[in-house]
Amino acid sequence: MHTHPTPLSRLLAGGGGDATRVAFGRSGERTRRDLARDVAALASAITAVGAGRWLLFSADSYATAVGLLALASCRSLAVLPPNRRPETLRRLAEGAVGALVDGDAATVAGLPALAPLQQRAALPAAPPCLDREAPLVEFWTSGTTGEGRPIRKALRHLEDEVAVLEACLGAGLGRDARIFATASHQHIYGLLFRVLWPLALGRAFQAETLLHTQELLPRMRESEAAALVTTPVHLRRLAAGDDLRELRGICRAVFSSGGPLDPETARAVAEQLGAAPIEILGSTETGGIALRRRDLDGDVWHPLPGVEIARREADGRLEVTSPFVSVGDDAGGGRARSVLGDRVDLVPGGGFLLLGRADRVVKVGEKRLSLPEMERVLASHPGVAEVALLVLEPAGERRVHAVVAASPAGQALLERGGRRALRSALTQHLAASFDPVLLPRAWRFVGALPRDAQDKVPHASLCALFGDRAPMRPTAPKLIDERRGAEEFVRQLEVPADLAQLEGHFEAVPLVAGVVQLGWVLAAAAEWLGHEPELSGLEALKFPEPLRPGRRVTLELRRSADGQQLRFRLHGERSVYATGRAILAAGRTGAA
Repeated sequence: MHTHPTPLSRLLAGGGGDATRVAFGRSGERTRRDLARDVAALASAITAVGAGRWLLFSADSYATAVGLLALASCRSLAVLPPNRRPETLRRLAEGAVGALVDGDAATVAGLPALAPLQQRAALPAAPPCLDREAPLVEFWTSGTTGEGRPIRKALRHLEDEVAVLEACLGAGLGRDARIFATASHQHIYGLLFRVLWPLALGRAFQAETLLHTQELLPRMRESEAAALVTTPVHLRRLAAGDDLRELRGICRAVFSSGGPLDPETARAVAEQLGAAPIEILGSTETGGIALRRRDLDGDVWHPLPGVEIARREADGRLEVTSPFVSVGDDAGGGRARSVLGDRVDLVPGGGFLLLGRADRVVKVGEKRLSLPEMERVLASHPGVAEVALLVLEPAGERRVHAVVAASPAGQALLERGGRRALRSALTQHLAASFDPVLLPRAWRFVGALPRDAQDKVPHASLCALFGDRAPMRPTAPKLIDERRGAEEFVRQLEVPADLAQLEGHFEAVPLVAGVVQLGWVLAAAAEWLGHEPELSGLEALKFPEPLRPGRRVTLELRRSADGQQLRFRLHGERSVYATGRAILAAGRTGAA
């Protein structure tokens, strides 16, 4: 039975709220009454600092909802940074009034900082309706084809899309489904599917992002009904084993967006759960465009209601007209038109097929090359798990460059014959289909493609692997996610395949030295405490298993009851890489 969502503009119009559950997680359950109280308290604190443009970055989805609604009620704009790196925050802080972030930070990038869930104020009697036309969110694109850029959305863009999502997909979920997610709410897909859509329908959502199978699946099994909002990369890992089978009858839907889902993963999910994932095609600029389920639709995408699609005759690119488009030409009636970089073929019945990116058809040596087509051929080789191609111009000559994440078969070839052997095998594989001048001239073999929090492969990260024939190598792990509390600090990290500290440790089987891991621990401790930790010693220091490049790891810090010790643990899903205790010098134990 179809249920009409509460318009996002009226979520605060119910006064004190009720006991309907909004979110759940490690800190307990949150109700609409809690939401109304927390939004009012934060709005009061924001007003005291000043309305305007505010950074909003929280690892907690409930805190993000509070921050977004509080800013909307103050007629302020929420800027959602794609990551929490200092250089990103400094860039986005230009022209901002303040920052809403987790923890006890007094300032962020020079801005006054407020913690969304640590404000206290009297609850107003009747919060007003929010302005549908007012700008609400400024997203930052991931920069998959170059530098990221800001994209603003009014409340109406998100409110209208939520209504369409419920009309299309809500009946299959029911009101009682709990929403779990691995997709970041700092991206439009994650914000809509794991926060705003559940809020409008009264479906409770998990406040934390549970990235590891051993943590996510048991929580979902505890639910009578659930849905998962995820990305192709995470879904591929979940479907690789047989663990999803335990959720059959519990998990009513799996949503996937951020890139194409390969048919093998879709089949594996369908076999274990009884239905393939629902894939969502869209962009930050256009919002949602189309849906498909591979077990029902094959490769065909079907536009969302209210979305009109067309194929431009000039170049075959997809043209989208809808009420969700925020960057494009005005089409009247609250709709706008945008042309994407994706080439399409229209099919009978109103659907379409994706043919690859038009902006990735390049000229090399006076010959045209579709980079997606070459990527497809490379990916068909048994030695390749993932591949990304780009064109660079070393010494002024345009040449194809390849970044390859090796499969187990490819890794075995690397161990037997080194990079030259795998490079030769892949070059021969391509030579059967492509002119010699088009073949990649430079290769990088990595544990995994560099990805941001939205599971995109940023163009800048690929370029950095090459530099001027010598890669600009990162000196720190990639931050995936972070959670801060009074007694606990947790980071999700990814070890770059080209980490600078791998030099000399060792060419055949590279590993991260223990002293490097310890440096990551102390750097995290400094951010948590607010100052460089002064140590009187290290105890029980162990490195049980070698840490390899390309691994995703969890760094945990816990403070002892007396505040004199920091216990740390660096681990993966099945491996522990470092453990120990840092003994803090007297007088330097508190957070700044």
